[in-house]
Amino acid sequence: MEERAISDGPPTAAGAIVMAGGIFGAAALQRIPDFGAAATAPLAIALAVVWTVIAAMILRSLASGRLAAHTRSPVGSFAICTWVAGTMVLARMAMLSAPAALILAKALFFIGLGIWLWFLPLAFRNLRIIAARGESARPNGIVLLSTVGTEAIALIALRLFPGVPDIRWAAAGFMAFGAGFYLAGLVLILRRYAEDRAWHLADEWPNANCILHGALSITGLTAAASGLFAPQPLAAFWIGDLAVFAAVETVEAARSIERIRQLGWWRALLVYDTSQWARNFTFGMFYAFSAALPGGALLPPPLALLHGAIIGYGQYAVLFLILAELSLMAVSVAPRIRAALPRHGGLR
Repeated sequence: MEERAISDGPPTAAGAIVMAGGIFGAAALQRIPDFGAAATAPLAIALAVVWTVIAAMILRSLASGRLAAHTRSPVGSFAICTWVAGTMVLARMAMLSAPAALILAKALFFIGLGIWLWFLPLAFRNLRIIAARGESARPNGIVLLSTVGTEAIALIALRLFPGVPDIRWAAAGFMAFGAGFYLAGLVLILRRYAEDRAWHLADEWPNANCILHGALSITGLTAAASGLFAPQPLAAFWIGDLAVFAAVETVEAARSIERIRQLGWWRALLVYDTSQWARNFTFGMFYAFSAALPGGALLPPPLALLHGAIIGYGQYAVLFLILAELSLMAVSVAPRIRAALPRHGGLR
């Protein structure tokens, strides 16, 4: 999920901006007293503007025959699923901010579904290519965005069409599909790191690997929303998600320390990249899954205490991460804006 724009268009992973902002608005923001309700509509409008700009740039790439820049890379192409998940999360924000105008949310849902259906054959093809190339393909957490996009469709369908007959079973089919994508992607990622014994933590553990736990979180949230699972298996799944979260973020901490040692604080941690929004999304999604968990009381006492702390204070951590990322983005974009502005030498 590279930060560089592709062919003067947006990075393929640009949808992660809407994903991160949307899951914050749909989950964490709603649990901030005296602020969440008032800020929901303005945030939804801001995300709609960002989504529209990204969509317009993608359509321009399509019209000019440059869409292949987004689909060419077998691994990088999976970032297209940020377009799906971002659209679905925006649909949820539309539901929360304008519940009387569900036509907008439904339109977004079908746009996202259409993108997913278009990308599906490409996803299968690229998984086969990655599997054939082995370690040289360098798969990473980007491929697990296929799970995120698929589960997002199921989750929003459950929220948006609760009265449709058998909607829960249709969602279950998508959940199973998403789980299949996760298992396939996980095998490819583990094989890559197992076969490449010389990989370097600072350079070859990308931000996108946080989707290892983010994809599990959205799967758990969708399972909880479906009503098809008892509290006990959901609690067990949350524990597993927590374990993966802890393992991945421990590696992330070690990576940060190594990068600081090599590059210094500023170049190691305070450089903006579009892929960083994926981390915001995964933290927001883990909070959303934790808040939706019906079996919190079934957890062992230490984990129940941790679960309660996450629900009680995690929304502020997600808010902090969003604000920090916006600050990095502003610092990165400001010089480009200044360079693009016309310069005048003075009065004549």
